[in-house]
Amino acid sequence: MLLGMVDDPRVVLIKLADRLHNMRTIHALPLQKAQAVAEETLIIWCSLASRLGLWALKAELEDLCFAVLQPQIFQKMRADLASMWSPTSRTGNLRRFSVKGNLIHLNENNSTSFYNGSLTFNGDVSMKDLLEAVVPFDILLDRRKRANYLNSIGSNLGTCTKPKVVQDAGLALASLVICEEALEREMIISASYVPGMEITLCSRLKSLYSLYSKMKRKDTSIDKVYDARALRVVVGDKNGTLHGSAVQCCYSLLDIVHRLWTPIDGEFDDYIINPKPSGYQSLHTAVQGPDSSPLEVQIRTQVLNYFAYAIELLVCILVLHILIYHVA
Repeated sequence: MLLGMVDDPRVVLIKLADRLHNMRTIHALPLQKAQAVAEETLIIWCSLASRLGLWALKAELEDLCFAVLQPQIFQKMRADLASMWSPTSRTGNLRRFSVKGNLIHLNENNSTSFYNGSLTFNGDVSMKDLLEAVVPFDILLDRRKRANYLNSIGSNLGTCTKPKVVQDAGLALASLVICEEALEREMIISASYVPGMEITLCSRLKSLYSLYSKMKRKDTSIDKVYDARALRVVVGDKNGTLHGSAVQCCYSLLDIVHRLWTPIDGEFDDYIINPKPSGYQSLHTAVQGPDSSPLEVQIRTQVLNYFAYAIELLVCILVLHILIYHVA
C-alpha cells in the first residue's frame, strides 16, 4: 500500500474504504477470525485514518472494532447513553443493562473500574446486531440520511422491532437532533446576534471507543465526559471582511446558549482571547442539555473554522509526505 502511495496517494483511500466495508460485514466471519481482523484494524487502519485526518471514518472503524472486541462494554455504554439522553429522562440516572457471555479484552489492563461489575450477555444480541448499532459516518454528516435512519428504526422506539442495542443507538442520535433543533429555534427567535449574519450549525456524537478511552484515561464515569455529544456553531464573516462583527456575534451566541441551557461550572474556555499554542481559536462551553445531561458547544467564525481545519490538514500532509519519503 505504501509503495502504491508513492505513485498515487489515493491508493490509501481505496484501501481504507475496503477495510470499512470489511468491518461492516465482519459478522460473516467466524468469531476468532473476526476478532483478529478487528484488532488489526484498530491498531493499523484506525491509526492511519487518524494521521490522514479522516476523523469520521476513523470513528466508525473504531466503534465497529469495539463492538467485536468488547461486546459487553459496547452494549452497556450504548444503554447508559440512551438512558441519559432519553427525552423521558430528566435525572440522568443510569439504568442497569445486562448482557451475557465472555468479555474479550484487548489486553490484560483493558478492564475499567467503572465497568467492572457483573455483566451477562443477552442471548438475542448477535454480532450483526452490534455492528448495526454503529451509526455509519455518512449518516452522522448528512441531515437527510440521518432523518431516514431514525425513521427506519421507528418513530416509536418502545415498540420497535429492532434489537435494543440498535434502538439505543437511535436514541443517542435522536437526542443530538433534539439539541440541534432547540438551539436553531433559539437562534432564529433571538435578536442578540448580528442581523443578516450567516450561521451554520452542525453536530457530532463522540465514538463509543473514544469515549471509553477517555473514561479509562481520566478514570471517570460516563456522565462526566462532557463532549460525548457536541454542537458546533460557525458564524459567517464573508471571508474575513466582517470578522470583527462575527467575533462579537460569537459572544452573543454564547449568551444565547447559556440562557437556553445551564452552564456546567468550570467548563468554559475562551480560546479566541487565549488561543491554543497551535493558534486554534474558538469558544468552548459545556451545558446541561434539554435532558439535563452534558452537551458541549463550540462557537467560532468562518475564518477561525477554516484555520482550525488548515492546522489539521497541514499535519496530515506532513505525515503523508514523511511516509512517502521513507518508502521512496
